[in-house]
Amino acid sequence: MSTSTSEVFTMETNSDRTALLGFTPQKVCHYSRHLPYSQELDVESVAIFADIKANLSRSIQLRDIKVGCRHWILQLERYILIYGYKFSKTDHVHLVKLVFELLTMPLKEYALVEKFAVVLSLLLKKRSLLSREDLILPWRPLYKIVEEVNKNGGGCKVFPIKFESNIKSAVRACNPYFHEDATQEMLDEWRPWLCPFDMLVIGGLQCLELFLPTSLPPELHHKGFKLWFDEFLDLWKAFHSMPSWEGSLVNLFSRLAHDNIGYIDWTPHIPMIFTRLLRSFCLPVGAKQLIPNRNQNAYEIVNTSTWIVSMMGGPDDCVQEHITKLFKALHSFYHPSNVGRWTIRLGSFLHNLPKMFVRRLRRERYKALSWLPPIPDSHKLTDAQITEFVESLKSSLFVAMFSKFGSQEASMALRNLATLRPEIVAPPLLEKMYPAMETLIEPHRLIACMICIVSVIRPMLTSPKYYPEGPSHVLPLLKLSLPGIDANDFKKTLVTLQMVSTFVTLIPIVDCSEASFTVQGLTEHEKDLCSATAQFEDYVLSFLDRIQNLIEHSSQEGTSVGAIERQTPEQSVLEVGLASTVSAMLQQCSTPIYMSALKKIREFVFSNVFEVKVSGKLTAHLVRAAIRAKPEIGLKMFIPHLCSNILVFLQDHPGAYNEEHLDNTFLWNLIILSHAVRCDGAALLPYKTQLLEVLQSVLKLKSVFGFEVSGQFLKHFLRALTQIHPLSLKSVDEDFDKPFTEYMPIKDWGKPGDLENLNVQWHIPSSDELDLAQEIVDTVLVPELEFLHTFSSTHEISKEDLLRRLNIVAELLLGAGSYLPPWTDEQVTLKTSQVPLVKFSCHVKTDDRVLTAKGKNVRAAVHDALSHLLKCMNISREDDTRSLFHIVKIYEVIIQHYGAVKNEFDGRWKSFHVVKSALENQLVSKKRYLRALLIDRIQLQHELRILNSSVHGFTSRHQVMLNELLSLSLSRYREVRKRAQMCLHQAFRLFNYSYLTCLPQIVDHLKNKDVEQHVFKGSLYVIQSGGKTCLANKRDWQSLSKLWPAIVQAQQFEKPSILRVIEDIMNKVYKGLETFAVTIT
Repeated sequence: MSTSTSEVFTMETNSDRTALLGFTPQKVCHYSRHLPYSQELDVESVAIFADIKANLSRSIQLRDIKVGCRHWILQLERYILIYGYKFSKTDHVHLVKLVFELLTMPLKEYALVEKFAVVLSLLLKKRSLLSREDLILPWRPLYKIVEEVNKNGGGCKVFPIKFESNIKSAVRACNPYFHEDATQEMLDEWRPWLCPFDMLVIGGLQCLELFLPTSLPPELHHKGFKLWFDEFLDLWKAFHSMPSWEGSLVNLFSRLAHDNIGYIDWTPHIPMIFTRLLRSFCLPVGAKQLIPNRNQNAYEIVNTSTWIVSMMGGPDDCVQEHITKLFKALHSFYHPSNVGRWTIRLGSFLHNLPKMFVRRLRRERYKALSWLPPIPDSHKLTDAQITEFVESLKSSLFVAMFSKFGSQEASMALRNLATLRPEIVAPPLLEKMYPAMETLIEPHRLIACMICIVSVIRPMLTSPKYYPEGPSHVLPLLKLSLPGIDANDFKKTLVTLQMVSTFVTLIPIVDCSEASFTVQGLTEHEKDLCSATAQFEDYVLSFLDRIQNLIEHSSQEGTSVGAIERQTPEQSVLEVGLASTVSAMLQQCSTPIYMSALKKIREFVFSNVFEVKVSGKLTAHLVRAAIRAKPEIGLKMFIPHLCSNILVFLQDHPGAYNEEHLDNTFLWNLIILSHAVRCDGAALLPYKTQLLEVLQSVLKLKSVFGFEVSGQFLKHFLRALTQIHPLSLKSVDEDFDKPFTEYMPIKDWGKPGDLENLNVQWHIPSSDELDLAQEIVDTVLVPELEFLHTFSSTHEISKEDLLRRLNIVAELLLGAGSYLPPWTDEQVTLKTSQVPLVKFSCHVKTDDRVLTAKGKNVRAAVHDALSHLLKCMNISREDDTRSLFHIVKIYEVIIQHYGAVKNEFDGRWKSFHVVKSALENQLVSKKRYLRALLIDRIQLQHELRILNSSVHGFTSRHQVMLNELLSLSLSRYREVRKRAQMCLHQAFRLFNYSYLTCLPQIVDHLKNKDVEQHVFKGSLYVIQSGGKTCLANKRDWQSLSKLWPAIVQAQQFEKPSILRVIEDIMNKVYKGLETFAVTIT
């Protein structure tokens, strides 16, 4: 079943929203309102925030700071992450004041102080939400914390690793809200330190840089920067040897200039500023290449770029003249052959200067006004100044784009300049692009040009007024890019796929050639473009030819068809790149072009058979991408044929069930089918009978590779039936098959999405889909659990058969996790507190239906079966390590997986932000994101809620599972220990204080003089934990009073690996044990 958010969400007016919530929210997460269950979120968020306020205030009143207050501060942080600043201005101010008081309490619990600093920075992140009229904060309590850090010269106090940077971030966030007399107070405090010949000057200027308020309103400037500006500028001018404290002054001047554009006359100082900037690059001088021996990192490039841009404008602007001269002087140093220690800093400068220029222009022309000082009209940038700025950087950019350090910074600079003036930037880039694409002997130039053209393609398409020729270059560039898909050049292939993916995401792929004769009112450029679109079908088919050639040449001949091996990073990246590019292209196609592409893919799949580990997976991803675009059409072309091939083979070869090495053609069909079902679950219902017959047959395969692929088929089938996800990522919400008199596709090239009218179509599991999922659970999972319950230590079953059954259980849990609720057992209190230590959960479904195993909770039923199996295996099958690996994996899924995997989410979150920053328009107010990007962000918001809905209370069953994982963490077999320890540490991080469950057993093992070596070693590794954490440096005196004596008095083994882990624990305690209070009152 699919539904549109427009059916369940109607935009309310501000007054309606205020009446519904009971307050006017400060800033909500706009993506949440497009979720299919958005109508539930207002009531949910109000209840959650009320709980946070009540328990946070109660914990502070009862002085439960370390446990209760910390817990609810973390819940506040989670709330802002999920819902945004969805509270009233009054509550916002009260929260800031409360957290500020917590931060400045005389605590010696520095980890708590750090967390309060992080949350305070988060609350004050959006400066436009709170003005100086709403909030005034004292500066001296913050200075006491900074002073405590600075005076810790003897190292008597051990602070958290990021303590200082987080405290400074909090100070910067509070800076705009300091009292108007704070400047004079600070000068009285630190001016006596400013003797340039004394080391104290460093600390004094660092404090002044950090604390001095620079965003006071114009009527208070006499109490602000005018008290110190001339004095500090004279101090800077007096020293030409780049002293170590100079960077603090430069950073302060940069912030001052940014916050007071148009209120300071920089003209007399501009020549000196640019001279100092040029000297800071430490460039070689003369024929002997003399390099000045100075601190080349004295100036932060971001701050110097901000300073230069902030000084621009005004009637007597001479900054641009100096920028032009500066880049003429630097031009030769940007040449690819001119490489030195200055190259990275120059590249960063070239990237940041236009970035800051665009930000300033956005602030002047597009950004909504706030309480911060406005820029006077007399100092706003003119169109002529913008053009001159672009021209001054252009020549250096086109040299720097071929740098040996890569083209990323040059491409980002080109994107910003093309946003400003595409007609200046695009033509010379295209002049370099076409020759590079037509020759094959300089791949480095081709790659650099492709990276840069991706950055400027959107301004080229969306500037018809200034660069109407832009769209006409799209098809020629796409056609010339095809030779870049080369199995022998991995980097070039990825860059080509990135380029093609970006281009096709921006344009509907529709043949509009007829429109030039039937549609009235088209310009000559539009008529030429319509005629050019006749080549779209040929291009799509040529692109698929290259992809198929790539698949054919990626084949790894001679590999054995055993268990699925871990992929190389190149294979993983290529799979993702291929699938996303083909999916983006076919989603944008009209039905006639899509059908031609689909027939070509079908012919390729059913007329070829390659090895399945590389080429087979690539082909499977190709088929998945094709079907996902139009499932009703795509499934009809593949599912019946694939199912028929698989069933006929098994009927003709009944012995295949027991074979270890299966026929390659059979595996080819099976792996493609396993990915073909990754689409809209509703479209799979007509093939229910065939798919179930295939599923029940292939799950019986004894071949390791065969049952692993079958398990993936099971997982993908269940995910298609049970997960909520968007159905279409088209660039516009239009039917591409409409007559041209009703809809003209070429007018939507590069069109941004409208967040107010996205009309997202969602797949929401229907009752028929859930009935099918329940049938699969009953017919597949329940028999396996019954078998595991009857398993005994004397049971005769092969390791491979047990592994097959466990694989089925694991894949089914991964596939159906969205509809497998947590169990309801007795809650275990791990830590006493004056307030309830509960974590709020999120609404992530549109119904309350769940999947069960004969009426029982599936997760609980699986754990009962595995707990029985573990007891039997400990007696007679302890050496069956692969089965134990799967048991650990199942435990991890039972505890953590509710429809989203955190590692996968983190990867997608990072990649989304990379793509977003590459394609956004930073000049305009709402950045005009593409519709596909907006929908992807909404999907990520849904997954974020799933991850936060999976946080449940710690129960007695969890306690049993952690003890069983601890037992596996002490196994005789190293790999079993490693995997169990990883799962155990994840559980420790998920449930606060859950390590207390296992601590007594660990201490007993360390104290036992007759302990076996593997038990002793496993216990030490559990203590060591992963990463920088360690059980031996927990901030809990009761735990440390048991653990430390046990470690010191433990029996000593001479085995090097044991000695190493003991040494690592000691190092973690020595370096990572933060100073914390004995008691907090």
